[in-house]
Amino acid sequence: MASILKVNELQHTGGTSAMTVDSDGRVGFNNPIIFQGYNDTTTYTSTGTWVATKETIDTASAYNNSTGIFTAPKAGYYHCAFHALYRGPGNVRLSFRKNNSTYSGGAGGAASLLYQDAEASDEDNVNMTQIIQCAAADTIDVYITLAGGDIYGNSNGHNGMNIFYIG
Repeated sequence: MASILKVNELQHTGGTSAMTVDSDGRVGFNNPIIFQGYNDTTTYTSTGTWVATKETIDTASAYNNSTGIFTAPKAGYYHCAFHALYRGPGNVRLSFRKNNSTYSGGAGGAASLLYQDAEASDEDNVNMTQIIQCAAADTIDVYITLAGGDIYGNSNGHNGMNIFYIG
């Protein structure tokens, strides 16, 4: 037997709003988990963790802009995206890490998610995305392995990271 539930808003028993539905049927979620940031102070010339020095959105205060670590406030799947300007000569490997280990996304082993080789004076826009399953308090970061060249970051947003909870 089919039934219809007609509501404009779903609430927790404590009174906090969890979800709304507008008259066109669009669902809105209150308190979404979203992070977006970029680095405008550091050009990376060596291996290490990338850090967003500027946070444009951090709805759950989940990102530490001193360490470059996002801490999942809730268990579930997170969509992660990173982009940067890589300047040669040399090569770069970029990977998402979960709890300080390279995340392979089920590919097995410690496969890097992105590899780029560049000649002298090349400037390449590189990007990667991944969906990462996390338990509450798991961490996510971007790890850079450079063999020549740099990841540009001075004075503008030629790089950035986005992470959001998808359920």
